[in-house]
Amino acid sequence: MGAQVGGKAGGVRSDINVTPLVDIVLVLLIIFIVITPAVNDAVRLPLARHSEKVEKQPGAKYLTLMMTSKRDPKDYNVILGPGDVLIDDQENKDRRFKIDSDQDKKDLATFIKKYTDQLADRRVFIKADADLQFKYVNELFQVCRDGGADEASVVTGEDKSTKEVK
Repeated sequence: MGAQVGGKAGGVRSDINVTPLVDIVLVLLIIFIVITPAVNDAVRLPLARHSEKVEKQPGAKYLTLMMTSKRDPKDYNVILGPGDVLIDDQENKDRRFKIDSDQDKKDLATFIKKYTDQLADRRVFIKADADLQFKYVNELFQVCRDGGADEASVVTGEDKSTKEVK
């Protein structure tokens, strides 16, 4: 007295037998669980150490600022704060600005405004000491923005060390 929906008793059933499917999925899961730690230790991809070189148009002039850091004279690895901001240009190579002085920030913004007004591309490139905290570089970005630069970019150098990345 079972209730059957259509068809004769004992006919072809259209149900999917999921037992073999579950068995295969469990075996694959176990294989992936066992292999994954071995694969993670075996594959080492090198990380990018520098950005792409900026393609400059021949004959075009750009403003490049170099930001140094003040280091402890006793221990060179200790950074005390931002150093001078220098201009990477033959005509202005002796000019120095301090990023921690409000007057120097205004003077630098005025210099950037005057310099970039003469350029077709009002972009400023910044070379900063790699060990310097980014908050100081960010202050220099703000000064560039105040000086009317359309864009400011950090220029990185190629890592020349022979150390292998782990």
